[in-house]
Amino acid sequence: MDLVIYADFGSPACALASARADALTAADVQVDWRAVEPDPRLPVGGVRMGASERDALERELEAVAGLLLPGEELPGSVPAFRPNGRGPVAGYAEAYGAGVADDVRRLLFSAYWSRGQDIGSPEVLRRLLAGPILRGHATSVPLSDFGLAVSPSRGPITMAAFRRIRDWSAQWRALNAAPLPLLVVDGRLPVAGETALRRLEKELDRAGATVRPVLPDPGRYPVVPDPPALPWVSANGGPWRHAFMVGA
Repeated sequence: MDLVIYADFGSPACALASARADALTAADVQVDWRAVEPDPRLPVGGVRMGASERDALERELEAVAGLLLPGEELPGSVPAFRPNGRGPVAGYAEAYGAGVADDVRRLLFSAYWSRGQDIGSPEVLRRLLAGPILRGHATSVPLSDFGLAVSPSRGPITMAAFRRIRDWSAQWRALNAAPLPLLVVDGRLPVAGETALRRLEKELDRAGATVRPVLPDPGRYPVVPDPPALPWVSANGGPWRHAFMVGA
């Protein structure tokens, strides 16, 4: 079974798709999650939602809540603003290449939908994603030594991530840019939105998946055995500095 999901981080339907992707992954079903930016015209600092947009998103959240299985949860309300999507997509693309995509995906959805954080901010992303990025297998120094996943301009750091973002966007748009989430099963015709969520429900049942599997903390930092003295850490930084920050 080959499941490919195209989604963004600002949609309640995609938040539910993410939870179901976690349940499927825990049941040994491979899910290839690809992040896309549906509205690249948003201001750099995001935008506070007007009453009509907020009402529309709340209606969407209510509709998605009607699809919940026993044990599944969604946030009770929508955030007050819509973040710029470039940063979270870039951070996820870097995490994908570093082998920690699932953890970063969970962190991004939780930060925005549960805590209302501005996941479009490079500073927020730096703090949020450092743990999993440092645990990953990236070879680029900004990622491997400092846990950085996004440039100050909200873009990716590596060319590999840049190409990944470009390809995901092109693939999604080639599928007629249907409503998100967009699900492709075994290369067949895609299904989107509520239909995609219902198909994921069927795959959960087929796999005998636990709806809310117990998963490790996605933001955890790598274990650092026998860290050096603090003066050395202050001079050299890198992952050692992050380890001391976590223990503080």
